[in-house]
Amino acid sequence: MVEFTRTFIAVDFDDPQIVSRAQEAQRKLMESGIVMKPVEPENLHITLWFLGELDPHRLKLILDNVKEVRFRPFKLEVKGVGYFPGGSRINVIWLGIEDPSNGLKTILDQLLERLTRLGFRYEERGFTPHLTIGRVKYVKDKQAALKALNEFKELYFGEQSVEAFRVKKSVLTQRGPIYSDLTVVKAEGADEP
Repeated sequence: MVEFTRTFIAVDFDDPQIVSRAQEAQRKLMESGIVMKPVEPENLHITLWFLGELDPHRLKLILDNVKEVRFRPFKLEVKGVGYFPGGSRINVIWLGIEDPSNGLKTILDQLLERLTRLGFRYEERGFTPHLTIGRVKYVKDKQAALKALNEFKELYFGEQSVEAFRVKKSVLTQRGPIYSDLTVVKAEGADEP
């Protein structure tokens, strides 16, 4: 039997200031009556491309091709809290990402060029960089929740240096997903960890 691997390409967020402020925002939003599964600090990331369940052959194609992507280290700013899908429906809570040097676009453009040629399809709705911090189960008091979200709309969380992106494996469990790195692609001139 062929084993499939649930796979995505991501940039991890591990800046202590951002992680700490994200946890604070999660706590305050839950106190406002939003019942959600907060994303664990070690799982904070931007998904560049969710590839789904891959057989070993397609996974190898991905791993071989991502290594050809070239980029320089860059910085992202994390600012503001928002939610999907919008209006009065709160399903996913996220932090906004500003990419002044277009570092994410540089990586994604190369991934698109390489992987679409191999038959991989990108999501039709395109790429909007965001950092998911919670998946909402339900909201006890919609007005209080929207008020709390509005208070965080312009909040500054910090700056993340990006010196690598990762191809990750996701294993879904009862307690939430467990992510592990399948490969790490480092920026040109990035320091070794």
